[in-house]
Amino acid sequence: MVAVLNLHNAQKTSPNALNPDNIQTDSSTKNTSLFSLNADSDIGWMKLGDAYQHFVKDQQTNIPLSVWLIENPSSPFSLPGSVDLRGHDCIHLLLNRGMSLFDEAFVIGYTMGNCSNIGNHHISVYKLFSKICFPETYKFNSFHMKAFDFGFLYGKKVKVKNIHQVKFDIYNDHLIHDIRTHFEISLMEVNCLWNAEKILLNTQVFNRES
Repeated sequence: MVAVLNLHNAQKTSPNALNPDNIQTDSSTKNTSLFSLNADSDIGWMKLGDAYQHFVKDQQTNIPLSVWLIENPSSPFSLPGSVDLRGHDCIHLLLNRGMSLFDEAFVIGYTMGNCSNIGNHHISVYKLFSKICFPETYKFNSFHMKAFDFGFLYGKKVKVKNIHQVKFDIYNDHLIHDIRTHFEISLMEVNCLWNAEKILLNTQVFNRES
């Protein structure tokens, strides 16, 4: 079941709720795009709706049919964990991931791993289909698939399930930090995985060249 959050009540009852007056805004995000999000940035102080307008709205492109077929819930061939484009972009923001193929792989892996009825065969189908049918600019190589696997394992770990079913419009006026807290997304853990990706990538590239 998708968890539904009343953040107003949570802020009244929880001593750990984030107080907007105590937020230190990061001016470095003022003139950046979603492409620039990384482990050194944190947009938790922003409201989800504002962050979406700032980072995402003007950067959406047409999705290729092969991608739409298995990643969009409107498709008859969509896999468990499929989410519409706005939901997908909001998950990018919650996970503090940009728009590189590594980021895409992590976010898709997280979303599928967080789905309560995902199976290993679904993952095999996704990896095979994406390898064969996706356009080159959307295609994941073996390095990107490591990021997918990290995201998938983290999505499985998080106890609040089925983030792909969330209607994010109802959270537009809430801080990204608070939404992360509700869905048990830890920015520290996400950044640790991000750094693990970098270490793994650098190690494998070094081994190939040596």
